[in-house]
Amino acid sequence: MIQKKKHHYFGKRLRQIRLEKEIGQEQLAKMLGAASQSYVSEAEAGRFLPSDDKMKIWAEALGLSMEDIEELRLDAEIEQLGISDPGFTMMFKEVPNMTADEKQSIIRAYEAVLKARQARKQKI
Repeated sequence: MIQKKKHHYFGKRLRQIRLEKEIGQEQLAKMLGAASQSYVSEAEAGRFLPSDDKMKIWAEALGLSMEDIEELRLDAEIEQLGISDPGFTMMFKEVPNMTADEKQSIIRAYEAVLKARQARKQKI
């Protein structure tokens, strides 16, 4: 199995939204103060996660709030883990007052379970 880059899903979501808003990579790069469109291309390819300062500008350019960006990040992490159980994913959206840190703790716990399962499989 080919392992995707850590931020692949998040970058893919940013690209989808940018395309829906009909904003070109070069136009977005200028808004972000980037030297070239390769900055946008690399971020959308998942090669890195933009800094919080750049992410604020990115959000403004795409008409999103920082809460929207955090939800996109969370959705991308869930997708990257391969979680397809609607009950699990809806928990993050439906549980009132769950903080971003609490959501991250649940994701880290799930990742630990996946690693433990993988380690057990390798021993067999």
